[in-house]
Order: sequence, then structure tokens, then C-alpha cells
Amino acid sequence: MLIVNYGTPGGGFRHFSGLLPVNPGAGDAQVRASVKLMHVAAANAAAIFRGDIILFADSTHGVQGGGDIIPNIGAPSASPVIGNGGGSLLGNTSMAPNAARWAPGDTTGLIAGVCVGFGPPSLYMAKNGFQFIPANTEAWVWVETDPDVEMYATVPTVPGTAFNLLLGGGADVKANAGNASTSFGVSGLSIDPATFANTATLPLRLLTSGEMIGNDPTQPGFVAKVCFNKTRHFRGSGAFVAD
Repeated sequence: MLIVNYGTPGGGFRHFSGLLPVNPGAGDAQVRASVKLMHVAAANAAAIFRGDIILFADSTHGVQGGGDIIPNIGAPSASPVIGNGGGSLLGNTSMAPNAARWAPGDTTGLIAGVCVGFGPPSLYMAKNGFQFIPANTEAWVWVETDPDVEMYATVPTVPGTAFNLLLGGGADVKANAGNASTSFGVSGLSIDPATFANTATLPLRLLTSGEMIGNDPTQPGFVAKVCFNKTRHFRGSGAFVAD
């Protein structure tokens, strides 16, 4: 249990942190094979942090296709931000599907899950000590793909309607790029209360305000517990895409 935002002087609250998985929602064991490796293409336009929602890339989201895992890559690319060089040359270019970062307001992207880590690191990322995936950098990302996973996220402003009357409804996120931490690789994503609605295309469903002492939903910066909207998730009833 944590004291979160209750009685915080000046009305401040904990840092933005993106979506933080806390437990599987289907009653399954904690240890399960739901974390999958995905490839981020070199032409990826948006930086990716832990806690970001991850999509399968397709013809309109990111760069369509797939990439090999990094130990299999061959000679170094002419670009310093691509690959690591010196792999085994197995060259299975469809081993890991391409990933893209969710953009607020997206009503069509197929959700793969939430970013929980990075790796194996490329030589470029290792040399520069990156704790996140910069834009225009080839990399690999670990994605929690459990469609039932329950997650915490910060709500920076109080909704106009009492939060307890909104449970079971949908929500979108704010990107808050300026609040992402490049030092620690933590997302600036937060829940956007202006999007609370019973709308089928929203990416998240509101569950509770969490089980944390001092988590006051009437004050800015409270923490909501959410899960994915399974009609948008690839393990739910989300539509097929050609990645």
C-alpha cells in the first residue's frame, strides 16, 4: 500500500509513469508467457518508453513488417542508429513483428499491450546508455500482451463527474511527452479524464481507483486502475491486421 496524492502540499502528485501492470486480470498465475519481443523499425517516428501502449505496426501505424532479433543481425549498417553488427546471419526478418507507439485519439490501431522493457540492446543504444528507444532508432521492445492485465496510471486532473460513477467506462490517454523520463525510460502517459465515455473504440476500461492508502479520486494526481478494451486488443476481438 502506498500514500499517493492525499493532502499533498501545493496540490502536487507523484510523477507520471505510464501504465504500470500490477496483476493479471483473469485469475491466472503470476508467471505466464505473456511478455513478447517486438521489433521497432529504424524509421520509427516516436520515442518509446516503459508504460507506453504498444500497437502492431501496419500500413497506417508506424512501419509495416517485421525484424530479426538482434543476435542474428549481420554486418553493421551504414547508419549508426541501426543494428549492432556481428550477428550469426540467420536473417529471419519476420521473427518479431514491428511495433508502434499508441497515439491518443487513435480509433483503429490494434493494441499489442504495454511496454515493460527494452532489449536485447543494440550496440548503438548500449554505447549511449539509452534507457528508452529514441525516435528513428532500430530497437527491440518487451511487451506485456496479456489482454486481461490490470494496470495503474496517473489521472492528473479530476473528472467533472464523480469517478465512482464512471467505473466500467472507457478512457483514452494523454501523451505528456514533456513528462517522460529519458534518464529512467519511464513514460509520461496519463489517463485523460476528458475522454471518459462509453465508447467502443477507446483503448482502456476504468476498473477502480486502486488499493492504495491516500489515493483520493477527488484530488488531482490520483491513480486509476485500468485494463485494456478487448475489442481493441489482438488477443481479444480486435480486427486482424497485416503487420
